[in-house]
Amino acid sequence: MNELGLANAAVCLSVVSHGQGPMVRRLLDDLVALRPPSLRRIVVTCNIPEPLEPPAATSFAIEVISNPVPAGFGSNHNAAFERCREPIFAVCNPDIRLERDPFPVLLEALSAGRAIAAPAVVSPRGELEDSARRLLTPLDVLARRFAKRADHREPAWLAGMFLVFRSEAFRRLRGFDEKYFMYCEDADICARAVLDGPGIAFCPQATVVHDAQRASRRSLRALRWHVASLLKFWVSPAFWAYRRYLRSDKVRSTVFRLGNP
Repeated sequence: MNELGLANAAVCLSVVSHGQGPMVRRLLDDLVALRPPSLRRIVVTCNIPEPLEPPAATSFAIEVISNPVPAGFGSNHNAAFERCREPIFAVCNPDIRLERDPFPVLLEALSAGRAIAAPAVVSPRGELEDSARRLLTPLDVLARRFAKRADHREPAWLAGMFLVFRSEAFRRLRGFDEKYFMYCEDADICARAVLDGPGIAFCPQATVVHDAQRASRRSLRALRWHVASLLKFWVSPAFWAYRRYLRSDKVRSTVFRLGNP
């Protein structure tokens, strides 16, 4: 299955650090050890001033950007995309760890025609996290707050801790919507990708490890950002159009497994 010829395509990976240099270095060390054949470039954005020394010997290029003024999630990754010359663009949180190369399965999903693909995300204890989620509604926010397990049967959107895009699709979607400073950018771009046609793919055969920071549960400022972004999403045209789509009979499966027709 390689309709778009992307199974072996080159990848540019964007990582944003908010004073998280040690986490970024561990992620880079994982990538150096794994040497993913598809990985060609990593763009690391230091959102606040910090010393960050990348590994010297790598099989891929590493560019480090230092922001003069802190920017939001979407703005940082959109700026990194301007440096992307590869057909695949990926975004990754600094607190992700990699035990094996997730890109082959994800590239297969993109090659099959999807705009966005994401792996299953597990905690350091091996527990499946809720990274593939139902439509983000007020009821869903409450359910996720108190739920004890993830439900990945047919996710409506994929959380932004690890997302892989076809670069042409990311460009056509005009990247992340920068009106969201932090939170909901991922739900919004997934909704727009589905409404645009190509759709999204959750790929449970690929996994990454996420040591979740849960900043909005500890920081009042992050909690305010989260609430503001939720309100912006719930009044956006993309949310209401996606809600209508999910209630229609045109819904396309979002779960991708190797060998799917």
